[in-house]
Amino acid sequence: MSSRTENPYRLPASIWPVRYHIDITPDLGAATFSGSVKIELDVRESTNVVAFNAIELELSHVTITDSAGVDHAGTPVLDEHFETATVTLDSSLPVGAATLIVAFQGILNDQLHGFYRSTYVDNDGATQTIATTQFESTDARRAFPCWDEPVFKASYNVTLHIPSDLKAYSNSPIVSSTDEGNGMTTVVFGPTMKMSTYLVAFVVGPFEESETVDVDGVPLRIVTPRGKTHLAPFALEAGAFALRFFSNYFAIPYPGDKLDMIAVPDFAFGAMENLGCVTYRETALLVDPTTASQQEVERVAEVVAHEIAHMWFGDLVTMEWWEGIWLNEAFATFMANACLDAFRPEWKVWVGFGTFRDMALQVDGLHSTRPIEFEVVSPDDSQGMFDLLTYEKGGSVLRMLELYLGTDVYRDGIRRYLKKHAYGNTITTDLWDALEEASNQPVRDIMNTWILQGGHPLVTLENGTLRQEPFAYGPASASSNIGKDWFIPVLTRSLDGGAPTSHLLKSEPLTISGANVVVNAGGSGVYRTRYGSAELAALSSRMSELDDLERVVLVADAWAGLFSSSITLSDFLTIARSLGSDNNPTTWITVAEALEWVNRVIDESQRDALAAIVRELFQPHLTRLGYDSVAGEGDLTPQLRAVTISTLGILGREEAVRAEAVRRFDAGQLEGDTARALLRIVANVNRPGDYDRFVNAYENAAGPQEEQRFLQSLADFPEQAQALETARRAFDEFRNQDGPILLGLLVNSRANGPAVWRYLTSRWSDVQTKFAPNLHVRVTSGVTKFALDEQFANEVEAFHLAHPLAVGQRTLVQYLERMRIGANFAKKIRPQV
Repeated sequence: MSSRTENPYRLPASIWPVRYHIDITPDLGAATFSGSVKIELDVRESTNVVAFNAIELELSHVTITDSAGVDHAGTPVLDEHFETATVTLDSSLPVGAATLIVAFQGILNDQLHGFYRSTYVDNDGATQTIATTQFESTDARRAFPCWDEPVFKASYNVTLHIPSDLKAYSNSPIVSSTDEGNGMTTVVFGPTMKMSTYLVAFVVGPFEESETVDVDGVPLRIVTPRGKTHLAPFALEAGAFALRFFSNYFAIPYPGDKLDMIAVPDFAFGAMENLGCVTYRETALLVDPTTASQQEVERVAEVVAHEIAHMWFGDLVTMEWWEGIWLNEAFATFMANACLDAFRPEWKVWVGFGTFRDMALQVDGLHSTRPIEFEVVSPDDSQGMFDLLTYEKGGSVLRMLELYLGTDVYRDGIRRYLKKHAYGNTITTDLWDALEEASNQPVRDIMNTWILQGGHPLVTLENGTLRQEPFAYGPASASSNIGKDWFIPVLTRSLDGGAPTSHLLKSEPLTISGANVVVNAGGSGVYRTRYGSAELAALSSRMSELDDLERVVLVADAWAGLFSSSITLSDFLTIARSLGSDNNPTTWITVAEALEWVNRVIDESQRDALAAIVRELFQPHLTRLGYDSVAGEGDLTPQLRAVTISTLGILGREEAVRAEAVRRFDAGQLEGDTARALLRIVANVNRPGDYDRFVNAYENAAGPQEEQRFLQSLADFPEQAQALETARRAFDEFRNQDGPILLGLLVNSRANGPAVWRYLTSRWSDVQTKFAPNLHVRVTSGVTKFALDEQFANEVEAFHLAHPLAVGQRTLVQYLERMRIGANFAKKIRPQV
């Protein structure tokens, strides 16, 4: 970590904020706001220079009063690059208390960051406007002058002046609401606990609230745009469970005074953990479980649990600087799954999490991967942390550590950490110290090999010997970020019985006794596995004796081996066939992903052969499960039904499935779990008029999940003209939060991806001005599949290297590397079909 004096983006440590008094008046019609902030300061070193963060604000009336009551005035000098305002005084401030008062004006932007404006059409067809905040990582400075670093914790008093027909919310409860008699109301909120600026929130608009649930003294409610509270009960149930679960797990009461969970029509992320005032994308909070799919319902519960976990891990205890944000997000990811596992054990969330673990390892097998923790200098650097490696790899590594140390010991270490550092700031090693104290294990030495270097190992069991080496999809590169040696917690077990055995595999091989041994027993190790031919043959014949997550890992590792050309398609299909009637959807999702990749790169003359393979693998599932859910079937069965229908209808080109999808669409028979699969097929069939029917259904959807199903299915229509029309709408008509995601899906299209990419790059300046900077990389996500035309791949790479992203360039470089690996996969796989 660079020191404060070495990093020009960090503020001097001579002055620290203690308490903010924020007073803001938003003008929703004019998309502006004005206000003032009084900041009580602690001057720790005498200085005549006062520097704080501000960007996109017009500052005036700066007054500083020192501990002797002497007023100092100065003109702020703005630095747009470093996003600071500096006031140089005629005389130095003495050590002690001081007060800074600044008046300011700003714009309610449409970039989904800072204090921003969002519009939506209500149930009566009227356009409504809200103003809301999103401050992580460093965007509080766009709303009010502040010390906008996580280490500068303070308390906040917020006052909002709003139109009387609207409502306002912030981190704390309302202490007074006064009608001013001029159509405006002044809303005053109580003081917050000591916390970082990025957790401050205020929301204004035409909202309504659900019932309030008392969760052991904590008032919990859901806040929605008017007319949507009927979609709140499930999130309310999940939120109440999570509050109780975490209060017990951490052995610390919830640190806020209340908890509002607010659905925001335009939101860049899934949600944001503002203390007491958590904001959500509508699909991550509002859901009707009777019409939504299992995955859509599970998504709501997972995001709610993730954000509530942050109230302790992130809000109560906060990283000192942004290189530590990975731990906030990784730990919330881990804890959300632990909470859901208790909330709904039948969901088998740790098995489903295997898919996300594998998504992270797919990135982590690239030479352009990164360490989980890396040096952060600028605000843009911190934005680069919000990716699969932070959330999914980080969460997986923490899960692996928990199982190695033992769940009770691990929990005790977490409790030590939170109690010691409550209301304070930490660095990563503070957590390792607490876990070492609780476990007497070399946690720091183990975790440094996982956190401070990129990549992950391949663990091989052959002829009774266990060894490790770095895993990579492509040949070694001089610029590779993949590490070399790890301290690997390896759990093995014999299918012939006996207790699992724990090992700590270092650089030296280990001897493993016994036959029919499963490496990565339980399936939570963050590494790839490979078996010798004899060991693999033994396991393949006894797949039913593996537990669900062990099968998930075996199939995912086989797919990684196929994509890296270290095994053949025949080898992969042998494993897929050995799954038989395995009812776990996660394994079959991986099989479908592998076959979809094969479908992208083979010649047209080979498609019948691939379709036959698809039908061989998936038709038995459809015969067994049918199209409709059955009373008493497991909660995960509908997911398997959905992936089966989608794969047979598109990759398998099964005419009976395609006809049934069309029939059910026409009859309005779209069950939540299979709706997206059926819509994909209908779009692929592409009857005259269906494109317009999808657009109309999107515009008149009954809920956020249905809206997204129809919107995303527009990317499945096969004609180039349709794809380009959808791309145009993504720029010109659809919501800013949805446009980048839809463009990424269009670029991902086998038939139309290149054409959409060229259209996209012709409007590259529009990408940069219309969409939030942290969403720019999403529009490019489909380039990973441009594997057929080397000349076109060269064009794609040249463009993106010549037009680097301000946020997410590291991720884009990873996309480009995966594109090149895909091209090699294409060459190797075609002769095998």
